[in-house]
Formats: sequence, C-alpha cells, structure tokens
Amino acid sequence: MKYVEERALKEQFWKKYGYRSNIVSYQFECKARTGGVDLLTVEKVKDDKGFHIELCSFEFKLADIDKAFSQAYLNSQFCHKNFVVVPMDKKKVILDKYSDYFKKYPHIGCIGVYHPEEEGGKWEMFHKCRTKADEELKQNQEILKLCTKII
Repeated sequence: MKYVEERALKEQFWKKYGYRSNIVSYQFECKARTGGVDLLTVEKVKDDKGFHIELCSFEFKLADIDKAFSQAYLNSQFCHKNFVVVPMDKKKVILDKYSDYFKKYPHIGCIGVYHPEEEGGKWEMFHKCRTKADEELKQNQEILKLCTKII
C-alpha cells in the first residue's frame, strides 16, 4: 500500500512517535519560519549532566523531496535535529540520491514510515543526524512561546 495524502503520513508517524514521555511540548504547523514547520517537538534528553532540551523539526513529504530537504535546512537554523519524513518505499531512492547532501548537512536526518497495512505502520530512522550545539542555534520567538507552555 502507498500513502495518498501527506496528512495520513503525518498522522501515522505521530501515532507511533507522539506517545514518548520525553516529548514535553509539540506543535504541528509551527510558525517558526515562513510557510511553517510541519511538526516541531521540544524533547527532554538525558545526558551526563542530567538532561538537556532538544528542538526537533519534521517535514513530511510524499513527493518533492528536494523541497523537504530545503525546508529541513531552513529549520536547522533554530533546531538541534531536523528530519525529512517520507513513506518507507522512498528509502532506497533517498539514500542513493541524497548521500552527498547528508554529508554536507549533517544536522538533517531521514525517517521512513510504513503504511499501516505494512509492519503495523511503524517508523524507522534510516539516516541519523548529528545534534547541533545550543550555541549554533538562532533564537526564535515562536519556539520560545512553545517552550513557555512547558514551564
């Protein structure tokens, strides 16, 4: 089976990802940039000092993958991790076509989502990204508003 609507891809991903207890806040269609970020999460991540906060962006696409990578690149200005989320059947094409892109932009990763009729609709991060350091991020008013909801 194939995804026909981007909305269905987004809903299936969130169904399997959004239950995680480390997500302290999130917003779909976050207005952090012109055009909006499809999904932005504020996540509490354990580290050697206790924990830190990571901002993660997600761009969902069925087609026009070039646009999704451009959007993820823009999001990387203000997010620690940035993901392009696609149907799992795009995995091989993306790994082949975008291998140079992944090397050039290490803060962008890729997630594939199976159709609910296959593998129970689970998701898989098939290209991991490197976490950007806090001091590399630009402050963003919309994200600050999202974060204040958790205090």
